[in-house]
Amino acid sequence: MTPTRSLAWLSGRQIVRYDSASVMSATLQREHWNGQPTYVGDLFRVSKTRGDKTLGAVCKLWTHALGWEVCLEITDDLQRSEVFRSQDDVLTAGERWKTAMIQKGWT
Repeated sequence: MTPTRSLAWLSGRQIVRYDSASVMSATLQREHWNGQPTYVGDLFRVSKTRGDKTLGAVCKLWTHALGWEVCLEITDDLQRSEVFRSQDDVLTAGERWKTAMIQKGWT
């Protein structure tokens, strides 16, 4: 099914709008998706001392039906999760999240 597309203007810029129902049915899936997420690896690990405790944070990369899922966990508790469709977006998000954590005192 081909998504229904229309042109619109936003703040003086031309944008393409798609009918949401047709986009959902046209969404691409990962090439080798088997229906189960697979752990790919860590994008980064950081730590932070708080009092007499050392907290550990890990940003994990998983396969996802729609691309890749980036999950940030602190001491095994999920703090943030986001799905990305491109490898470039995954790497950009990983760097952005790590930079934000370093700015908050993580090393």
